[in-house]
Amino acid sequence: MPLRVTGLLMPRTILVVDDDRPIAAVIGDLLCDEGYDVRIAYDGQAALREVARQPVDLILSDVMMPKVDGLTLVRRLRRRGESVPVIFMSAVYQDVDIPGVEFVPKPFDIGRLANVVARVLAQSVARPAGAARPSPVPDRAGAGSV
Repeated sequence: MPLRVTGLLMPRTILVVDDDRPIAAVIGDLLCDEGYDVRIAYDGQAALREVARQPVDLILSDVMMPKVDGLTLVRRLRRRGESVPVIFMSAVYQDVDIPGVEFVPKPFDIGRLANVVARVLAQSVARPAGAARPSPVPDRAGAGSV
């Protein structure tokens, strides 16, 4: 959904992060069809570079990836002061209890994924300026419930 800024409509930017290229492409196409500006990274390390290059409104990420996994990606973003909302997609993890992070299990219904994306983006716009940033992601040793 586009964001209205001073009479102009600006598309929201979503970074899709998944090492499974066909899945990343399908999700990217879906989100483009919904009117979002989509960028794709194939691992967490590339995602960190993308966010440093140009901020995004939402990150939609797989959890288990080579180089830098999804949990480490979020932990590093939070350390850098990035409060961008994140939606994790995973066939392995059944739930995530990390502030500022939503979870969608794989395989997922495309319509449900689009609804979750719209809801999270709407909530991020509704958050007042200066609202507290999400807490840091716990290290893996302390993330038994993840």
